[in-house]
Amino acid sequence: MSTERWDDDRLDRLANTVESNSHAIENNNRLIESNARVIQALANVAAEAREEREQLFQRMEQQNAIIVQQQEEIVGLRIETRRTLDILLNQRNQGDNPTA
Repeated sequence: MSTERWDDDRLDRLANTVESNSHAIENNNRLIESNARVIQALANVAAEAREEREQLFQRMEQQNAIIVQQQEEIVGLRIETRRTLDILLNQRNQGDNPTA
C-alpha cells in the first residue's frame, strides 16, 4: 500500500466521491421503496383478482345447479306430457273403437 500524502485536492476528491456515493445510495433506497410499493400493489391486485375469480366460480356452480334442476324439471314435464298424451290417445281410440 502506498503512503501517498492526503493533500487538499485528494481530500476534496474523496469527499466528492463519498457525497456521490451517498446520493446514489439515497436514490437506490428510494427505488427500493418504490419497488416495494409497486410489489405490494400488485400483490393486492392479485389477491382481489383471486377473490373475484373464486366468487365467479361459486356463482357458476350455483348457476349450474339451477340449470341441472331446471333440466330435471323439464324431463319430468316431458314424462308427464307423454303420459297425458298416452291417456288422451287411449281415450280417443276407445271412443273411436268401442270394442277395443
